[in-house]
Amino acid sequence: MANTDARPQLVLVVDTGTDDAGALIWAATDPRVDLVAVLADWGNVGVDLTTRNTLAVLHTAGRDDVPVYKGAGKAAAGANPARFDASIVMGADGLNGVVLADGPRQIETTPAAEALVQLVDERPGELTVVAVSPFTPVAAAIDLDPELPSKVYDLIVMGGAITSGGNLGAVAEANVGNDPDAAAKMVDAFGVPGVMASGRTPRMVPLDATHVGTIGDGEIVAAAASSITGSEALHDIWQASWEFAHLEHGDGLPVHDLLAVCCVVDDDLCHWSTMPLAVDTSGGPAWGMTVGDRRLAMIEQAPMPPEELAQIGEMIGFAKARWKVAMSADVDRFRSLVHEWLGA
Repeated sequence: MANTDARPQLVLVVDTGTDDAGALIWAATDPRVDLVAVLADWGNVGVDLTTRNTLAVLHTAGRDDVPVYKGAGKAAAGANPARFDASIVMGADGLNGVVLADGPRQIETTPAAEALVQLVDERPGELTVVAVSPFTPVAAAIDLDPELPSKVYDLIVMGGAITSGGNLGAVAEANVGNDPDAAAKMVDAFGVPGVMASGRTPRMVPLDATHVGTIGDGEIVAAAASSITGSEALHDIWQASWEFAHLEHGDGLPVHDLLAVCCVVDDDLCHWSTMPLAVDTSGGPAWGMTVGDRRLAMIEQAPMPPEELAQIGEMIGFAKARWKVAMSADVDRFRSLVHEWLGA
């Protein structure tokens, strides 16, 4: 099946802290997408706080109509190499002290993993899942329904680090490193070539791209002047986060999740390379590393007969999963998109 709606129909999987807030407000207010549901789980802060933050962000964006499903939290995740959490850059509340009013909406009674299975069953081949948090609920949904990837129209995730260093560990990015087993399950299941209903290749937006695709002073000023519902909260969150920008690479403030979700409407925001992908779950020094094998592209470009290339590929034994990975970003194009959205 294929998505017949001109607008992508989004299910966001979040651990709402400062960067998720930007992604949520964009998805809630940009007319080019239809935000169907949000799954909130642990990551930046605990699941109770991420769920409350999610409801509050959607309320400030004027979208109390969007259902929010709560995940099982850190207790459901596998072992990980983490020695600290995101409070170092997001504060204990996940929003760097920015206080948002609570809305009238309560969480749905269905747990997040079960909700994801139900949502794709109700709309087979229609939904685009954008996961910008530890992949614990996505892996749990795959356990409930191993056929889940075949019912999803598209998948974009924010996570991983290929050539850049990690932020949770030396080589581990937080969304992958907080639950490497879940990330590995998701990478393998969705990385089967042609498995998704659309036949598309899943996309990963790692730190290699998000440390390039940043916002600057101009975007923060634009948020302050914008009439978009929720823009005042967005400005306050970005302003409160600015002092921590120096803790990450890049020229400006990385807004990891916003870049990833915006790729739904503009694939050219990033520079992509398709490669075999795997996650290190060994428990050693590279535990939680996202391993992108760039040898495949090199071999495929070699001027050799196809049968010889096939023999070389068989000898090397590439990982079976194939993903489109954003190796960099077009910062000017991204900032222009943000300005266009805020000025609409």
